[in-house]
Amino acid sequence: MEAHWVNQKDINKKDWDQLVAKTKDVSIYVNSFYLDATAIDWEAYVAEDFSFAIPVGVVRKGGISRVYPPLFLRYIEAIGDVSKIDWEAFEKSLLKRYSKGDLHAKSAILPKTSFHQFIHQVVNTDSFKLKTQAKRMIKRFEKTDYEIREENINTEVLSKLIAKELSKKLPIYGTKDVEHLFEVIKKAEEKGFLYKVGVFAGEDLKGGLIGLKFNNKLLYLKGTAQEELQEQGAMYALMNHFIAHGFNENCSIDFGGSRVKGIQFFNQRFNGNDKAYFSYSWDNSPLWFRLLFSLYRKVKT
Repeated sequence: MEAHWVNQKDINKKDWDQLVAKTKDVSIYVNSFYLDATAIDWEAYVAEDFSFAIPVGVVRKGGISRVYPPLFLRYIEAIGDVSKIDWEAFEKSLLKRYSKGDLHAKSAILPKTSFHQFIHQVVNTDSFKLKTQAKRMIKRFEKTDYEIREENINTEVLSKLIAKELSKKLPIYGTKDVEHLFEVIKKAEEKGFLYKVGVFAGEDLKGGLIGLKFNNKLLYLKGTAQEELQEQGAMYALMNHFIAHGFNENCSIDFGGSRVKGIQFFNQRFNGNDKAYFSYSWDNSPLWFRLLFSLYRKVKT
């Protein structure tokens, strides 16, 4: 099937989301609202009859457009009838259109481009099991006066609290880039995909988790608790509540895409199982651009 590249401005988002809805086991990341919220810009390789499409995040700097992985978007995946996709033709077209790129994908989609693998964790009702540390921390939390509840949580307040606490260890949450996360949360709530749970001291919100429910999966987006509550097991108790809610809604649990070892260890305390995804990089850009981009990276860091 012939296909061509289309910028998101020229895509009918209603038609796009209908194609997403028809795609088996697809993630929330490829919904138009999620792509719009996270990507500086995005384009898609679209079948002439709109039977399939493959989105990629793009950014233009120094006169060159490149593929990049948007913040808070773990990976992209094809939507629609993927059996019609000629992956070699897609790869050839992708590399011709974008001389430089970094692309995270759910599956192996570029036959001739080298890749490495990252992992994330998932759990379902069959595999769920509390490890010893999780049990111990949950029991510690149960001895406190803190309360976990879902009611009367202001989404904006919780979002900003999470960003404030995370920024103490991860500076990006204190920059304007966090607005992409806030936009995801705002749009997800408008569309009925949002789940939130908080931990309270009386009526004071001290932390919480935000998740996105889509296609029988509950994705853990972001969450935290103030440090003194973490020491009392609040994060373990919150996640245990989060998982129980997901199972009650007939959802499997996706712990998100963090590559931080400590977070992966935390996920594994709930018997989270590793799943691999694919990271591709290529650079056929002009030498002057490579030098300019290298200088830009050094200045930015």
